[in-house]
Amino acid sequence: MHSHVALPASSAAIELTPLIDRCIGGERSRDLSPRSLFELRLHLGRFSGYCREKGVSSFQELDAALLKDFILQTNPSGSPAQGKAIIWTLRKFFSYLALWNIAPSNPARSLSHPQLSPRHTLPRYLTAAQLRTFMTTAAGSNSLQDFVVVSLLATTGARPGEIVRLRMRDINCGQRFIFLHVKGNWYKRTPVSAIMADLLEDYLENHSQTSELLFQNQWGNHIDVRYIQRLVRHVGETAGLSNRITPVMLRHTFATYAADRHGIMVTRALLGHCGASHATDVYLHLVPGKFRRLMNCHPYQTTIEREGPQ
Repeated sequence: MHSHVALPASSAAIELTPLIDRCIGGERSRDLSPRSLFELRLHLGRFSGYCREKGVSSFQELDAALLKDFILQTNPSGSPAQGKAIIWTLRKFFSYLALWNIAPSNPARSLSHPQLSPRHTLPRYLTAAQLRTFMTTAAGSNSLQDFVVVSLLATTGARPGEIVRLRMRDINCGQRFIFLHVKGNWYKRTPVSAIMADLLEDYLENHSQTSELLFQNQWGNHIDVRYIQRLVRHVGETAGLSNRITPVMLRHTFATYAADRHGIMVTRALLGHCGASHATDVYLHLVPGKFRRLMNCHPYQTTIEREGPQ
């Protein structure tokens, strides 16, 4: 298979740089994010230097034990986030080598991601009254574009980076959905409410710009994440809310009420979390009002009341 790919000679030190360049070029053609490409080149460059230092002369020497030693040397503090990035990089690279039949096996397949420490505090979210105040303020004090941006954050749980990449063709008001380019480099068909669909339709009718970008700044470029962060903070301050409001807080708010009303499976799908992920579990805490309703249904409510002293 693919005989045109030349294997390095086993008698000399293995040279990984050309293969790393090809791997990164392939990932770039798949529209991998600039940040991910940077991580890929950074860790693969370190791995190449590690192999030269160890005198690795053939792909047969690249086994799971060697990869684990590289991870320990590169991540001595045992940071879960750093370890996850390194393992992701090695999996990408060795999947590429296996695809092109360059390496005899894929030793990175057996590497498991480090366990992240559990969250010690629940995510901060807005109460129903706070959310109503926030959205009322956004509707009355900002431009139509700003109100649409804030509404999408609050009603879909989208990340700011997903909002800034929206294009005109990603919006389907008739069938009430939008396509979001989400984390993991895939497009998620995200449903929107009837009110949100009407708001998007109104915005599109008044959208006089000729660009494919849905949201633009005054210079005709797409808005960025910092613009959205400033916008959300400004709305929160104008509304008089004591907490500093952030886009991630709006995502937590959406997820908390979705989990409370629709359960974990629906919430996971709405947020775009993969099926094997436990990232959605943190939203399973109940809002305070739900406790009161549930406790009134508890069997102890039907026990015989104790009579007073005779």
